[in-house]
This record gives sequence, C-alpha cells and structure tokens, in this order.
Amino acid sequence: MSIGLIIFIYCIAVYGFSNMIAFGSGPFRIFEKIREWSSYISDHFSSLFSCMMCLPANVGWIACLIDWFLIPEIAITPFNILLFGTNLWWVAIIGDLCFTTGIVWIIHNVESFFESIAEGTASNQVDSNDEIINLND
Repeated sequence: MSIGLIIFIYCIAVYGFSNMIAFGSGPFRIFEKIREWSSYISDHFSSLFSCMMCLPANVGWIACLIDWFLIPEIAITPFNILLFGTNLWWVAIIGDLCFTTGIVWIIHNVESFFESIAEGTASNQVDSNDEIINLND
C-alpha cells in the first residue's frame, strides 16, 4: 500500500473519530455522557471533547503512542512513517499531534463552508449591529 494512501486513510479516520466524539451521540449515548461528565469537571476540560481543534491534538498523540509502542512493525501515523526505524518517538508524537490537529481543522472548515453554501449563508456575514451584510455587493 502506498504511503500517500495510508496518510489519506489516516486523515479520514482521525477526522471521523474526532467528529464522532465531538458531535455524535454514539452507541448508548456514550459520547454525550463523556461530554456531560467533562463539563462537570470544568469548562476547559469539556472543550477538550467538543472543540475540533483540541480533540484531534489528543487523538494525534494517542494514535502516535499506540502506533509507535504497541504496533511498532506497522507505521500508520504520518510521522511514524517518516521517522520509521529511528528512535525519535518524541518527535513523532509532536509531529503527529500537529499534523492531526491541522488536517482535521482544515477538513472541518471545508465541511462547514460547504454546509453554509447549502444553507445559503456563505455570502452573508453578521456585523456587530446584528445586521446581515451581503458580501457580494
């Protein structure tokens, strides 16, 4: 399997997993319960499970640790592929954390943009006086 295809599958998988945790209910509403439980601890802690920039960072370093230490013979995450055969696991963790956050944030914003086009709100912006401004004028 090519490296590009592995990285593409990784990107889609981490986006789907992050989206499922941040916005889905899950089987037996487990993800909703995790988000509710985390909101009881603190607002900052609850944002770790509902923010599409915070959650993928945690998904990225956890996926890197699992890939580097539990499945060392198969490189799945991008920086494990790049640094395969070296002992730079700490660099791979930071790299996968940043890569995962960035790619999920990009996919999420592209999806949000197309959703706003479908809803007809892409060319409108609300200013500070709550008036809708048409950006095409």
